[in-house]
Amino acid sequence: MFLISLTKPTRAQQEAVCRKGSSLGFNFSSPGSSLNAPPLPAAAKEEGWWNCDHERIKVGYGKKAYEATKNLLASWGQFQLPWAQVDSATPIKPGSNVCVTANVFGLWTAVPLQVVYKQEGRWQRDAEQEQQQHHKQQQGQHRQQETDIASNNRKRSWFGSRKQQRHGRQMSYAHACLHTHYLAGEERFKVEWDKTDDSVWYDIYTYSRPQHPLAFLGYPVVRVLQAQFRQQSMRAVARAAAQYTVDDSLDDSTRKTVENFEAGFVSTANGRGRV
Repeated sequence: MFLISLTKPTRAQQEAVCRKGSSLGFNFSSPGSSLNAPPLPAAAKEEGWWNCDHERIKVGYGKKAYEATKNLLASWGQFQLPWAQVDSATPIKPGSNVCVTANVFGLWTAVPLQVVYKQEGRWQRDAEQEQQQHHKQQQGQHRQQETDIASNNRKRSWFGSRKQQRHGRQMSYAHACLHTHYLAGEERFKVEWDKTDDSVWYDIYTYSRPQHPLAFLGYPVVRVLQAQFRQQSMRAVARAAAQYTVDDSLDDSTRKTVENFEAGFVSTANGRGRV
């Protein structure tokens, strides 16, 4: 069973949780299925139902924003939240154990996962296919969007225009649940630089289902917490990427001026506090 504690699990406790989970292996049969998702490959679908969640947020533009976000993910910056954390020194390479600690309703939990892949390199895909895939994920407007896509296709065919190819660079990795985790499934984190318009995106994709009786009983709460993590993680990454990009763009003279101003502001504030 996963660890439950009134206090934050110690390093030794986290390592013990990971050793136990690693010795038992993954608690589902298709780790690595998030690599090219969505959609999930047939092997994952054959295991039964999954709740799939996919969200993206634009975090900036250009190489600096891409490198900043990549460096942040390399140290688990998306998991440095007040209530959900991963040790920032955890290696990101296939086979590395990952312990996620979380504080919910005053109780700490520690659950084991393992990195199943990490990849980085160029990507290219057809913009029209990407648009169609995105539209299929939008339930409420699905029928109207298919009509719009068909209309756009006819226009492109009429004018003889070529399909637009989007391309860029990306870095992604995923960790999957080991035995003793209360969920089964996998979570992928990705930063993508779209050189077509220079935009940089942070992307989270998860497929999961309850594995432990407590998870089944409290699954509505689990789903709320999963959504909360995605939203807070995206805000944290976007904020950090923006801050790094701004700081990195300053020349030495401007940076020193800002530092002196901040030091003077703090000194003045402290002085007022003593009066």
